[in-house]
Amino acid sequence: MYQSACNAATTGSCVPGAGNQMDTDRQAALIAQQPPTAPVEPDYSGFDIVKATQYGAIARVRELVESGWDVNQPDSETVTLLHWAAINNRRDIIRYFLEKGATVDAVGGELNATPLHWATRQGHLGAVVLLMAAGADPRIRDAEGCSCIHIAAQFAHTALVAYFIAKGVDPDLQDRGGMTALMWAAWKVSEDID
Repeated sequence: MYQSACNAATTGSCVPGAGNQMDTDRQAALIAQQPPTAPVEPDYSGFDIVKATQYGAIARVRELVESGWDVNQPDSETVTLLHWAAINNRRDIIRYFLEKGATVDAVGGELNATPLHWATRQGHLGAVVLLMAAGADPRIRDAEGCSCIHIAAQFAHTALVAYFIAKGVDPDLQDRGGMTALMWAAWKVSEDID
C-alpha cells in the first residue's frame, strides 16, 4: 500500500514527480557543472619524527632524517623509530629506516622488547617478514622472558607462529617459565572457554 501510494517502488523516492526523466536529467546536469574536488592532502609538516612514523607520513619522515635525525636515537623510554614503525605496520618506513642503518634488534620500552616483538604482538606479518629479512632474531627474549613465537601464540597469531617455525624457530623453545608456544596456545584456548 505504502509503495503504491508514494510510487517509491518505481522511483526510489516518495517525493511527488520524483524519478521522471526530466528530474534525473536536471540532477545529472547540476552534478556535471560542479568542478571536481581535488583530494585534500594532509599537512604533516608539524609532526615530529615519532608521530610522522606512527601515522605513516613517509615524506615527513624522510625530510626529518635527511635534515640530520638519527634513526637509532631512542626516546626517553629507549624506544626507537623502528619500534614505532613496526608496531604500526609501516612497511615503507621500516624499509627506509633499515636502509638508513636502523638497528634491527634494538631493545627498548617497558618490556625491553625489539621491534620484532612489537610487530609480533600486533600480528603484523608484513612487518615481521621485513624485519626477519633484515636479520631480526626471533629468539631474543623480552623482559617477561618471551621470544616472538611465545608472543605470537599468546595473542593467537597462528600465521606468525607458523612463519617463525618455517624460519627455523624451534617450536619447543621454552620461555622463562618453561612454556612452549603450544602450551601458550592451549592455555589461551582453555582460558577462552571458561
